[in-house]
Amino acid sequence: MRAMKTRLLVTGGAGYLGNHLLRRANQFVAAGTLHATPSTSLPGVTFHVCNLQNHEAIRILLDRVQPDVIIHAACSEQGKGIEAILPAAGLLAMQSTERNIRFIHLSTDQVFDGTSAPYTEESPTNPINPYGKAKAQAEALIRTLNPKATIVRTSLLYDLRTPDRQTTRLIEATQTGAPYRLFIDELRCPIWVENLAEVLLEISTKDVPGILHLGGPESLNRWDLGMGLLQHFLIAQTSNIQQGTIEESGLVRPKNLTMNSSRTKHLFHTPILSLSEAREKVHNLKI
Repeated sequence: MRAMKTRLLVTGGAGYLGNHLLRRANQFVAAGTLHATPSTSLPGVTFHVCNLQNHEAIRILLDRVQPDVIIHAACSEQGKGIEAILPAAGLLAMQSTERNIRFIHLSTDQVFDGTSAPYTEESPTNPINPYGKAKAQAEALIRTLNPKATIVRTSLLYDLRTPDRQTTRLIEATQTGAPYRLFIDELRCPIWVENLAEVLLEISTKDVPGILHLGGPESLNRWDLGMGLLQHFLIAQTSNIQQGTIEESGLVRPKNLTMNSSRTKHLFHTPILSLSEAREKVHNLKI
């Protein structure tokens, strides 16, 4: 008798990460949520419009999809929909507890202040920007409402097939000549979005409550990441692309958000790739 496929629901199914997750969810019966009228279609994936801040809308959605696992990837982009982060996380955590659905919530390295790296899952949070504060509040609420939930903190995402939004802006600057600065004093653990999706899908097959760090295995500043991505897409650096610092910019940003992801690396089989390893994998797949 053939085993039933696990039913997976990805919130933010049309978003950057959500779309990558659903494209790789062949081993699941997969569904995704959209905030507005469907404009996305993927073979074998059903999409549902849902306001994740509305209790009744979530109840109807979960009755319809009946998921075994939820990966909550909506409300994960900085600068967009910050006000939705806390209510959506709380409602989904509560409903997943009541229905015994495995719940995986995407959080961020920006729950830290950037002064005490490297950060482990046990490091105290101290966010210094609105996005980080909302995500830290969501983490605390989820842990109260659903102690079995998995909270995955990740870092900067990049794509090696189609330039992501930040890389597109960088490439455009090489064409327009507009001044463009990349910080040399902001350190993160960037991760290839396809690699992140693969690890998250593996996490969804196991019951791992608590917090997991899932960033790339190396700490890179914005300049080194940007130069590596320009090189990957065969774009020459131009003189208007300059090094800069957070202090010079006058912005309030965490300086060093280096995360230790060794726990995740040991718990799961999917390798977490560095930028050079990810580039080599994409290169080999093209040959």
